[in-house]
Amino acid sequence: MSEKELERLVAGPTQPVYLLHGDLVLAEPAARRVADALAARGGCPVDVVRHPPRLGPLLDDLKTFSLFASAKVVVAVGTAVLADRRDAAELVDEAEEALPVEPGELPSRARAGASRLLQALRLFDLDPEAGPAAGVLAALPKWALEGGRKLRQKKPRGRSKAEVETLTAGLTALLEAAREAGLSGWAQGDLAELSDAVSRGLPPGHALVLAERTVAEDHPLVAALAERGAVVAVGTVTSERGGGWQGLTALAEELARQTDVVADRDALAELARRTLRQGREGGVEADSTARFAGEYRKLASLAGGGAGARISRRMVEEAVEDRGQEDVWQLLDAVGSGRAGEALTRLSRLFASADDPLAARLSFFGLLAALCRQITAIRGLMELSGLPAGESNFKRFETRHVPALTAELPTGGKSPLAGLNPYRLFKAYGAACRLPARDAARLPARVLEAEIALKGGSDDPDAVLAELLVHLARPA
Repeated sequence: MSEKELERLVAGPTQPVYLLHGDLVLAEPAARRVADALAARGGCPVDVVRHPPRLGPLLDDLKTFSLFASAKVVVAVGTAVLADRRDAAELVDEAEEALPVEPGELPSRARAGASRLLQALRLFDLDPEAGPAAGVLAALPKWALEGGRKLRQKKPRGRSKAEVETLTAGLTALLEAAREAGLSGWAQGDLAELSDAVSRGLPPGHALVLAERTVAEDHPLVAALAERGAVVAVGTVTSERGGGWQGLTALAEELARQTDVVADRDALAELARRTLRQGREGGVEADSTARFAGEYRKLASLAGGGAGARISRRMVEEAVEDRGQEDVWQLLDAVGSGRAGEALTRLSRLFASADDPLAARLSFFGLLAALCRQITAIRGLMELSGLPAGESNFKRFETRHVPALTAELPTGGKSPLAGLNPYRLFKAYGAACRLPARDAARLPARVLEAEIALKGGSDDPDAVLAELLVHLARPA
């Protein structure tokens, strides 16, 4: 959020409710700045509440506090009260982190998990107190229990039927414990109270500032707040084609403002590469931007502060563990282009940054095996159709080679390359042209040997994959 937007937001009369949404690394400090400006005007401190289980008590406090003081400002972070239903799976995954629940008083971790579960239920207008806990959980849609975007990066199909049943049993126990502890989550009544606060207002000098990661754009309350000029989208970090990150500048500027230490451009790029991980629909995982911010603050502390203090790329390389996300398609591009050194570096990073190295290894092998099948098919079709090797221009390849490689076979039948993306076909063609004919003919056997080794026949499966990768990426 720019200084002009901040000035605009607080220049007019105090609004009862403000909404700042985007990446929480940006939204929370922006909400604090708005709240600090409002509090300075009213001469009061700022209360910050993160992930409150209910909004009702906060609004009730704001309404009654005027009996004791002339002003009060509350910042509520991550309430999810205005979230889209698609975020329910993420909330369920966060609730799972509190399992299993032991009988007795709920510890803080379990309370946080229960709060996220209650928020997920409320997104579907489900009353946590209505009937048996098992019945309430059964009303959640199946997809909300199968896993959010982060879990599906490791398991594209989500949780299995058995895993969903186990999770449901654990969440049932968590909901029962939440009931016994008196937790109820934000309710439809909370939305009604929030709507009432927006339309009728709060006592003069009293305000609620919401900092939210996501909001439903078509939510009527969001529209009502926007009409009053009380909504600001502070920005998010999203992935770009080619491996870049849009919105990184705003994130870096905010962190530089907080720490008084600026990072060099190449240092920012390296820090992003080592920390950020792609999320849903081109977005970035929230915990990875939080890690980016945490590492930035650590590096700022190492830089020492003072005039001229900066974060350099060398500092990032020495102090930050590489846990970023490797683009598997760029890895395969390196293989197809014959850049063996780059391909090996990317392969090591792919496994080092994986939450589940075994799953990452098998997933990548599936893609590499598909590339090998394409290479074998290309060599065979080149011999059948007399296509020349060595075409390095993609446009000419697309015009002259793709139709011949994807057309029906001269002997009848569909080409095994039909429907393949032309660019992926071009990369596979480059790799096929570099392999000697005898090696291309033996490629299916090498893939089978590698599969056997990966599934128990080798003590060093990464070396097996690296050997196959170098074999494909070697120079002609």
